[in-house]
Amino acid sequence: MRWPRIAPVALDDTSRLIPGQYASLPEHALADLADDDAGRDNLIRLAGATNARLQAQEERHPQGLSRADMVFGVPYSKIINASFAYTGQGARFHSATSVRGAWYCALDLRTATAEVAYHRIRMLAEIGRDAEADIPYRQFIADVHAQDFAWLDDRSRRTRACLDPDSYAAGQALGEELRERDAGGVVYPAVRDPEGTNVAVLQPSLVGNVRYGELVLLTVEDGRLIQ
Repeated sequence: MRWPRIAPVALDDTSRLIPGQYASLPEHALADLADDDAGRDNLIRLAGATNARLQAQEERHPQGLSRADMVFGVPYSKIINASFAYTGQGARFHSATSVRGAWYCALDLRTATAEVAYHRIRMLAEIGRDAEADIPYRQFIADVHAQDFAWLDDRSRRTRACLDPDSYAAGQALGEELRERDAGGVVYPAVRDPEGTNVAVLQPSLVGNVRYGELVLLTVEDGRLIQ
């Protein structure tokens, strides 16, 4: 049997949580650091020189991402494009050196919250903290419809490796294979929420009908999420 199983998806109202400071991507965020309009414009140009999303739009992205890999003329296109342009340190189905990142989302807000809370708690632990109050995240709701998604629902050894709670290696390898095949993405059991389901969309054009959802405030105490 071919692995992974490839099948269509028709998922409406998926949830993605983005840290509040990145949710609107305001181009005037540096204005308070400048004394006048000319200084502001210089700061914006300087920031743009290393902005991965702008680098892709201008065909100078270090990993080769180009305008053809992005979306334009749709609501929240900057938010969509940023999730693919910034690979960061990698995640479950992309590495730091992948050409594109991914749009990671969940079928419901509870699961999306569990996922971001896990990573926030780890980040706090790395800097020696176990508490933080009212951490703002913005929910983005999107519809995902496509023909060729990998479904990790068979509990096979290879699937379990992709869902390893402590290692992204197998998942990242699968993600690269799926990108080479121009597959749409992955549907998989949420690792941080046993009852949830996550989606990794690998093609920007498949993130549809994006709109604002709730403003979610997370509070961490003693290294645990407090609802």
